[in-house]
Amino acid sequence: MPPVDPRSVPPGAYGNWPGLNQTGRLRVDRARLRAIAKRLESDLEDLLDATKDLHQASSTPEAAYGTWDAAQNLVPSIVKGRAVLADQHSAFLSEALNTIKMLRRTAQVYDDAESELERRVAAVRIKLENTPDPTAPRTTDSPRPGPGSLR
Repeated sequence: MPPVDPRSVPPGAYGNWPGLNQTGRLRVDRARLRAIAKRLESDLEDLLDATKDLHQASSTPEAAYGTWDAAQNLVPSIVKGRAVLADQHSAFLSEALNTIKMLRRTAQVYDDAESELERRVAAVRIKLENTPDPTAPRTTDSPRPGPGSLR
């Protein structure tokens, strides 16, 4: 599906989504991004702990399900289900980590852009404060040009 042009969305379509103002422009709350990343990191810790249980369940011997024919017929489905669950768990852990990194990176990009603007504004302010008054007499001007002067 091609990306949606944000200008093609009718005003008010997003309702009262946090971070969107009336014109549809996004306001980024860097502290909130970092708080979300921290919360996801905490949740990720819990998921990493759950991996131990998943590993223990996947190491259950097939004989533990029983030796009768119905149980033995169920074992391939159990083994396949465990493999799918392990793959999905691993994929989810990876994506959760990527999301945490992306949230932090996004907040940092905004911090860096703001710092660069602050640096540039400070440089201009220093330059303007150190600019001499063009109407004031210059101290390097002598009252009369000397010999060899280009004036």
